[in-house]
Amino acid sequence: MSQQKRQRAIRLFVVVLALTALANGLGNNILSNYFNEVFHVDEVQRGFIEIPRESPGILCMVLVAALGFLGNLWMSVVAQALVLVGFLVMGWMSPGYGMMLAFMFIHSLGMHLFMPLNDAISMDLAERGKVGSTLGKFKGVTTLFSMAAAVMVFFGFRTGFFSFQTGIILPFAIGGAATAGAVALLALMALSVPRQDGVKNHRLLFRKRYMPYYMVTLAYGCQKRIKIVFAPWVIINLLGQGADTVALLTIVTYLAGTWAAPYIGKMLDRWGVRRMLLAEAAYIVLSFSVMGLLAGMLAGGAFSPGDWRTWLVYGAYVLCVLFEQFNMVHSYMMRAIALDPSEVTQTLSVGLSVDHVMAIIASPVMGIIWHTWGVQYVFWLAAVSALFQVAAAAMTRETQGAGSAPV
Repeated sequence: MSQQKRQRAIRLFVVVLALTALANGLGNNILSNYFNEVFHVDEVQRGFIEIPRESPGILCMVLVAALGFLGNLWMSVVAQALVLVGFLVMGWMSPGYGMMLAFMFIHSLGMHLFMPLNDAISMDLAERGKVGSTLGKFKGVTTLFSMAAAVMVFFGFRTGFFSFQTGIILPFAIGGAATAGAVALLALMALSVPRQDGVKNHRLLFRKRYMPYYMVTLAYGCQKRIKIVFAPWVIINLLGQGADTVALLTIVTYLAGTWAAPYIGKMLDRWGVRRMLLAEAAYIVLSFSVMGLLAGMLAGGAFSPGDWRTWLVYGAYVLCVLFEQFNMVHSYMMRAIALDPSEVTQTLSVGLSVDHVMAIIASPVMGIIWHTWGVQYVFWLAAVSALFQVAAAAMTRETQGAGSAPV
């Protein structure tokens, strides 16, 4: 690809990332409140809802293997079209519980299919020796527009412009409009960018060589439950806060992430995979353990909502959710150890499926643990899973040098 075409493709993809981040932020930032205020679920039901929401992640590797002949960009068009269908139904049709679950599944299928494609396209567009920095910059764009979505959610619900009691749920409807724009731009990219190698092997791809990547994605499936389900549920269920407060905390998290993502990308090029995996593990153990301690004290009545220690819970929430910025380390590691560039997208999809097998198991189990033994054990269990990052780091041979591919 010529430098001119590369720069044009990067500009288009940056807009795609902005639109998809805006759409995902408008959807994901309100899902817990949507389930709580529209369908009145408890913590056990909230855990089980993650089964239809996360099971598309398991199907991701099958879809990538089957649709690989399309190439990454055309598969991305298909993925975002599925997201659009889900947004249209949930935003405009006020579905009942069963229909909501069905179209949430379709929406989630598209969203999960796009995840490995996003990483693969980002790395394809990167210059040699600057993969980590490029991933960090793209992640920074995503984080910035996710923050913009959180700002919209905060002011929308605080002013009453957004509501769950209306026939049209505006955040979902706006998310659908942004997704439609992403579909159009991805199609334009697919028509104008030289096509990369497609999937050569249409069987499900597992290699012993890629075991460190599978291990970190297995751990990530457990750890991500904290970000998506149980940390927000502490704010909503234990502190009794609404969508505007969750959105405000999300704004703070994304504001921190706009700085953290490029920094982690630069450190990835400089330090290599092994040390970044160890840094990720240390961060997860510390932040999740602190949140577990505070949430356990809150649930046990050691302090009540409104007490000054509530601010410590808010701070711990931000630190817990911020761990998501380390996810680029996993994709970078896969790129570094790949036997063939054509295997990157397929193996990222397998890793995503491994992640979601754990997610489907962990979500209801963690919901039961919260209900039976206490909220603190949910966070401590997720902290223990960071041992997988430590083990993966031990299995990773280090080749130092900025911009090198540590394997």
